[in-house]
Amino acid sequence: MPFCTHCGVEYGQPANFCNRCGRALPVAAARESSVAAATPLELPYYLSLNRIFFMTALTFGFYLYYWFYLTWKQYRDYTGSEAYPVWHALTLLVPIYNLFRAHAHATAYRDLMRDADIPGSIKAWLAVVLTLIAEILAFAASFRAYFNPEALTQDSVVSIFIIEAIAAVAVIALLVHLQSNINRYWHSRPNGRVRSARIGVGEVIFGIVGALLWLSGLATIFS
Repeated sequence: MPFCTHCGVEYGQPANFCNRCGRALPVAAARESSVAAATPLELPYYLSLNRIFFMTALTFGFYLYYWFYLTWKQYRDYTGSEAYPVWHALTLLVPIYNLFRAHAHATAYRDLMRDADIPGSIKAWLAVVLTLIAEILAFAASFRAYFNPEALTQDSVVSIFIIEAIAAVAVIALLVHLQSNINRYWHSRPNGRVRSARIGVGEVIFGIVGALLWLSGLATIFS
C-alpha cells in the first residue's frame, strides 16, 4: 500500500492530499509539477534596441547607469545568483574599476549563453574598450567645461557638445552589442514568454534629466 512521504501514514485509495498532514501526495505533486512545467513564465526582460538608442541619445550616455542596474537585476532575478544591481551600477562612477565591472557584466551574460548552447557574439574586451572610450570622452568634455568656465566661447561650447555626443555614440555601441545578444538569450528560453521590460521610475527620471540637459546645452549654444 502507498504511504505519505511526509508523515508516513498509509492510504489505500487514490487521493490528492494526505488525510493526516494535508500535504500533496506524490501523484498530485507530480501532476502539479507537470502543469507548472507546461505553463510558460512571463519574462519581462526584453529591451528593444530602439529604446536603448533613444534613451542613450536623450541622456548623453547616462542611460548606461540605468541599463547596468536593470540588466543586473534581471540576471539576479532569473538565475537566483547573488548580485547587487544598484552597487554594480554605481561602480561605473569609479575610474578603472568600472572597466572590471563592464568586463564582469559582459562575461556573466556570455557564460549564460554559452551554458545554454546559444550562439552569441558578446566580447568582454570590446565592452571594456567601449566603456574606456566613453569614459575618456566624458572626462574630456567635463574638464573643458568646468576647469575654466570663464574662457568658454560659443565654439568651445559646441566642441564640448560634440565630444559628449561622441561619448554617447560609444555607449550606444556598447549597449547595442550587449543587448542584442541578451535579447537573443531571453527569446531562446524554453520555459518563458518574453515581453518588454516596463518603464520604471528610474528610467523616467533619467529621461527627464536628459531632456533638461539637451535644453540647457542648446540654450547655451544659441545664447
